[in-house]
Amino acid sequence: MTSMNPAPKPRKPFIVLREFTTGKHKVTPGSMGFFLDSEQTRGRILDLPSRPEVSLRRNAVHVLGRRDSAFLYGIGSLPRRLHLLSNDKLFAAVCGLQVSDVIRIRYQGYAAVGVASAIWELSAKSGLCELTKLLIEVQLLDGECLSNVTPLLKIDAGEVLAISSSVQRQPQYRDFGHKLDEKDIHSVLEDNMKDHPPVRECDVLDKMVGLRNGIQGHYNSCYLDTTLFSLFAFSSVLDPILRSPDVCDAKVQRILREDIVNPLRRTGFVHADNVMKLRKLLRCDSFVTDEKDPEEFLNALLYEVLAVEPLLKIRCNGKSQESNSYQIIVERDGTLKVPSVQTLLERSFQSYENLKFDQVPSCLILQMPRFGKKFHMFPYIFPSLELDITNMLYTRSRVCCLCLSPAEYECVQCVADPLTTDGDIRQFCQFCEMQVHSHKQMSDHKPVRLVDTQSEASTTRQKMELLAVLCIKTSHFISFVKYGPGKNSWVFFDSMAGKIGNGIGANVPLVRTCPQLGNYLSMSEEEFSALDFTKMDTLSKRFFSDKYMCIYQSPESSRQSG
Repeated sequence: MTSMNPAPKPRKPFIVLREFTTGKHKVTPGSMGFFLDSEQTRGRILDLPSRPEVSLRRNAVHVLGRRDSAFLYGIGSLPRRLHLLSNDKLFAAVCGLQVSDVIRIRYQGYAAVGVASAIWELSAKSGLCELTKLLIEVQLLDGECLSNVTPLLKIDAGEVLAISSSVQRQPQYRDFGHKLDEKDIHSVLEDNMKDHPPVRECDVLDKMVGLRNGIQGHYNSCYLDTTLFSLFAFSSVLDPILRSPDVCDAKVQRILREDIVNPLRRTGFVHADNVMKLRKLLRCDSFVTDEKDPEEFLNALLYEVLAVEPLLKIRCNGKSQESNSYQIIVERDGTLKVPSVQTLLERSFQSYENLKFDQVPSCLILQMPRFGKKFHMFPYIFPSLELDITNMLYTRSRVCCLCLSPAEYECVQCVADPLTTDGDIRQFCQFCEMQVHSHKQMSDHKPVRLVDTQSEASTTRQKMELLAVLCIKTSHFISFVKYGPGKNSWVFFDSMAGKIGNGIGANVPLVRTCPQLGNYLSMSEEEFSALDFTKMDTLSKRFFSDKYMCIYQSPESSRQSG
């Protein structure tokens, strides 16, 4: 019979912490090897030429586990090995890394976020019973690649900055698989019932920016997620809708306020389940399953379900028309290389006879000129930071609608009154106003005294401020939102930036800063048109080329409370 030799026991690995000299060999801190005897007095140094066997000083080396050593040995730089080892919390997280963990890494000089898609083991072939090396395959989340490179990377552990729960804040609200206990649920519900103002500029980096922030997408919800985030995260322009007593569906209003807007502003995150509650109440099953456009969602929510006052009133040929967005329609012009939104809106209004805004809108939502989601009429559009609509406003003659004397009051409620013949807002002199509103059927009307602005008409301009830009490339909406008055106060939002669980789990929303947009937007249109767009970073290029919709707000409405 032939005897079987037992397999050699794995030798314990170590890393050198202090420099020492043994024989003719100088051993540098960060070098790694494995012990050759049970007393741990001799070892083989793997980072020296010829990998010599040397005498060891116990106080100069640190014993490691097999997995720990494999992650460290995968780092080629000795100082970076020691740097990771010195960070106890991060090193423990790295050694416990699993596939599907969310990690923040160092990439091209900045911090990027991705998901660990695989852990690669590299084994030696020299027969010296060497250590193995572990490398990490990372799938970068959408929006993290700033150049045209593959988002799939293979890195060593030295590039890791944080892992999983170290990246996310408030995991009790953002852990998609975590169940809250009854006490936590009660606390969350109470907080969500309290009204919260838009997130302040000074709080955005801490509360909103990062992985698992924003609104979590689910099953073709990106059109809705981006619209809600853009309108409510940093602006109060539509807040009157949240508390209006005149809505037709109070349940939908409550879900919008307590399950979406308040959690978004309070914690910086909204779970997809909360959004699904709203989707199921939009009176059409396709809002639960199908791809939609933002304007379809707004019309369903504001017009069909809540039945609130429309955002826009536009006068054409003497008749006032209502809508929640305006589609810019212009003819192709080869001389316009990079048209501004200001230019496109003016040309669109000029193409119709007597087209005017009936009143200054608090929120102006403009759809860009394009055919479907794929064909762009213009390859790039410059979104004007300020939109001057002064010359696009309808000017009313200030005469009493009853006696033709100079008007001193106007009444919005009288528009729908049976006595109204022209559909316009009724204006009255003082005597007629008293007579009309003394009638018991009009006792609830609230006439407003007209302010004499004729002397200021030549100098006062009506301008709107850019709030957000919604973009789409193929079939997925993302948005860029202005979060404060600062020039560089811009964020990018994607409700489906990645997935947990190798592409089959929950979507991961992402909010990241885009300060570079402010630099581009501060340029003149001529300076911007002369840029080499091939050198522009990926997010900026998406901002200027994939534009689907621009959202503007009046300066008065943009003032954030709190």
